[in-house]
Amino acid sequence: MREFLERLLGEQLETDKDLKLLLAEQCPRIRGVVDTIAEAPFPMFMVIGPDRRLVYNEAYIPILGARHPSALGKPFFEVWPEVVEEVTPVIDEAFAGHSRLFQDMRVMLSRPTPQPAWFTFSYSPVRGEDGSVVAALCLCTETTETVTARLRQAFLIDLEAAFQNSDDPFRIIEIAQQALGSHLGVSRVGYGSVDESERYFTTPGNWTDGTVESHSGTHDLAAFGPHVLAALQNGVSLVISDALTDRRVIGPEAASAFQALQIRSVVTVSLIRNGRFVAALYVHDKEPRAWTAEECALIREVAERTWSAVERAYAETSLRALAKRQSFLLNLSDYLRPLASADEIKQMAAQMLGEHLAAGRAGYGEIDASQEHVTVERDWSDGKMSSLGGETRRLEIFGAAIIAELKAGRLLRLDSVADDPVSAPYAEGYASIGTKSLLVVPLLKEDRLVAILYVHESQPRRWTDEEVAIASEVADRTWAAVERARAESALRLMNATLEERVNQSLAERRIYARIVEDTDSPIQMIDRDYRFLAINPAARADYERVFGVRPRTGQSLLDLLAHVPQQRDGARAVWDRALSGQSFDQTGWWGDGDAKRRAYEMRFRPVLGDDGVVSAAYLIGRDVTELLNEQERLSLVEDQLRQAQKLEAIGQLTGGVAHDFNNLLTPIIGSLDILQRKQLGGEREQRMISGAAQAAERARVLVQRLLAFARRQPLQAAAVDVGDLIRGMAELISSTTGPQIRIAVEVSDHLPPALADRNQLEMALLNLAVNARDAMPDGGTLRITAGTSSERPTRPSELAAGRYIWLSVSDTGTGMDEQTLKRATEPFFSTKGIGKGTGLGLSMVHGLALQLGGTLTIRSRPGIGTNVEIWLPVSAEAIQEGERPASLVSAALSGTALLVDDEDLVRLSTAEMLRELGYDVVEARSAEDALKLFEQGLTPKLLVTDHLMPGISGTQLARSVLAAHPDVQVLIVSGFSEVEDVAPDLPRLTKPFRREDLASMLSKPS
Repeated sequence: MREFLERLLGEQLETDKDLKLLLAEQCPRIRGVVDTIAEAPFPMFMVIGPDRRLVYNEAYIPILGARHPSALGKPFFEVWPEVVEEVTPVIDEAFAGHSRLFQDMRVMLSRPTPQPAWFTFSYSPVRGEDGSVVAALCLCTETTETVTARLRQAFLIDLEAAFQNSDDPFRIIEIAQQALGSHLGVSRVGYGSVDESERYFTTPGNWTDGTVESHSGTHDLAAFGPHVLAALQNGVSLVISDALTDRRVIGPEAASAFQALQIRSVVTVSLIRNGRFVAALYVHDKEPRAWTAEECALIREVAERTWSAVERAYAETSLRALAKRQSFLLNLSDYLRPLASADEIKQMAAQMLGEHLAAGRAGYGEIDASQEHVTVERDWSDGKMSSLGGETRRLEIFGAAIIAELKAGRLLRLDSVADDPVSAPYAEGYASIGTKSLLVVPLLKEDRLVAILYVHESQPRRWTDEEVAIASEVADRTWAAVERARAESALRLMNATLEERVNQSLAERRIYARIVEDTDSPIQMIDRDYRFLAINPAARADYERVFGVRPRTGQSLLDLLAHVPQQRDGARAVWDRALSGQSFDQTGWWGDGDAKRRAYEMRFRPVLGDDGVVSAAYLIGRDVTELLNEQERLSLVEDQLRQAQKLEAIGQLTGGVAHDFNNLLTPIIGSLDILQRKQLGGEREQRMISGAAQAAERARVLVQRLLAFARRQPLQAAAVDVGDLIRGMAELISSTTGPQIRIAVEVSDHLPPALADRNQLEMALLNLAVNARDAMPDGGTLRITAGTSSERPTRPSELAAGRYIWLSVSDTGTGMDEQTLKRATEPFFSTKGIGKGTGLGLSMVHGLALQLGGTLTIRSRPGIGTNVEIWLPVSAEAIQEGERPASLVSAALSGTALLVDDEDLVRLSTAEMLRELGYDVVEARSAEDALKLFEQGLTPKLLVTDHLMPGISGTQLARSVLAAHPDVQVLIVSGFSEVEDVAPDLPRLTKPFRREDLASMLSKPS
């Protein structure tokens, strides 16, 4: 370094008399300091004399960049004019004799466009022979990368915390927009969804810094040009530094679209889900801007997190709405059940619905036999709208088209009566009752309109799908309760005056009988000998649907149900209560078999004779099967949501920990591999090295299980001959299970290849074999079979359409009960006892199958055994031939290899492997350092780079190198497989690895 500085100073002194004179006047003090900084490996410089002349060492050159070498000897602020305001006071203070330390100072540097940068530095005075300050010495280092990483992490943590505190999807979007806009200092940020055509983009609102207008609503993305639209639809982030010069903004229409939105620079991240463009996050600036890779990565991260948070909020909102609806309907049933009057039922239902929807008016109107008039006896209003009760109106005033829709059984939803083309011609009729918006639910019986439920508003209102669903449900339930009440009233009247009416008039009996016959509620009456005295068509239909029999009057209930003894005994027990004089309500399930089982809400009442003794009993019922099923579905959905949230949290934790372990295991396994091959030390040392290698291998297997559970294990998916794999492992499995267990292998001939990772599939098969062995402590049979989905009449319902191969491992062991079977694939769940299993075996196999596009099924019975099946998709590619021999691999590897990894230990062991393979190795700690080596003329034969690194990722580095040097061989090293930026067309090696693994990957043809 000293020679370098002396050479530069020599060249500069020849042309700069002022610098030469200044150094001559201040020697030897200045020369001594110059010698000191020349030897320093840390960036250092001096500013000398009144002109603040700049002298620096070689370590400072990367900070100068293109300003070197012309900066040497120049006044400091000619070299760095952009920092005059921040640094002048600091240098002046040093020349005044004071030392200062600054940590992470932010400045704007032209590189070549203005960009923020952070530095930690100190200034100290340098004194001449007379004790006066003649120069200032600065030690500095750039901390931009560390500070930006810290700021980004803090920003994402705060954003995630803000998301967790909100369950409103629109509020989540507002939080993301404002946080990102403020953090980046841009003009506008917005987020929105895309329609099914993937062309029209709708944003509910956006954030601006106040210098540009907010543009909400729906926009045609095609207006921005075909290149912009194609990039977004294909999931490519759109990055435009200047819309006036970018070649993708083609034509006056596209330029006009950018100009109308005051956009000069933009980054738009599109979100692709299930192969479809569904949403986008855009960042606009009214000025040109050179977007950094870190900014683009942050925008994509915010887009993904916003999508996840919005999806969560929508799911939680839907669940709350469902729970709220269910609670309301249950309360409605509770309030209606004790009411005996049809008018009271209608009034109560109208009031509860109107208050629940915060409407102006609600009620029921009954249609006369002529289908021309509607009568409202009494309705509910909020006090602002007048009541329609006690009046009869002609239906024609509401419009022939609307009445035709209602008679056809179609619900009417008018957000604005005056603006809707169907209702506008009849606005006068609606105005007469003060209605400007309404919902009407028709109620039909035998294809005839018999009643309507209406909800009115005095102002236009947008009725939601949830409100429409609630109104429809209330209409159906209330009308069923009305008919039941009328039937019960008729029965009470008939019971009270039965004998008198029989004697007085058979005509009246026919009237009441017609009411009972016509009602939809099942009604039946039996005597003390369990014979039917009366049963209406609705009850007969229910008996036929549930029990497969159709009762008739005079028939014995017990004889009718003789073919289902358990159901017969249950029916007898419940009727005995009513025949003993009890009046009670009861809900119960009836029917033999899930397909026929129905739930009924039943009201039992005794019938008293003239002597006050119970002579019979009757039942009025209501089918509530769907109501109970809906309650059960709601409970199941809530349980599934909690379980999914728990498993997602565990998966993220285990996946992150396993990735870190992969980084730790890479240098351990690599170093032990080198020591084993070099045979260092004596026999004792070699045994210790071998033991350490075995322990490291067990750790690697455990990490793969963790990654499999988290669905992040690095997979090398290819065409695999499953039959060959099973036959090849049969001997190993036999030796593992022991002589007490018989192994049977049955593999279909000519199996097509499966899409799988051969190594992972072998590990999964071995795991299942070990589980089967442990389930048969006294011996038994372990059967391994494989076949195609075409040989099976059914397949797992969760599989997508396509061809599959199944691999089955079954045993004749102890089996599992129902509770154990439900938890079998849970992570860390084990029945083997403490210290005898990790509980990751089945969860690893399950995660592997899902990640490959298949699934896992388990069937088990206690005392019979267990059958586990792995379903894998059929590969579209043929099986590849084996790898070349190791000798040929080693002979083909030579030249210069550039190794890039931010982990020093990983880089150390990998570099040693490459050197053993024949490469000359050049190392770099980051992608930025690697690019600088290329700029300085390095052209390696091979680039080996880690993927996840601070700043530019390994994949981005590989893309950049291949664009400029297409002949360079590239290998990406990664511990994850689910990293979106690792493209499938780039070769990838999984951490941890040995020299043979590295040599095998490098020898494959590109």
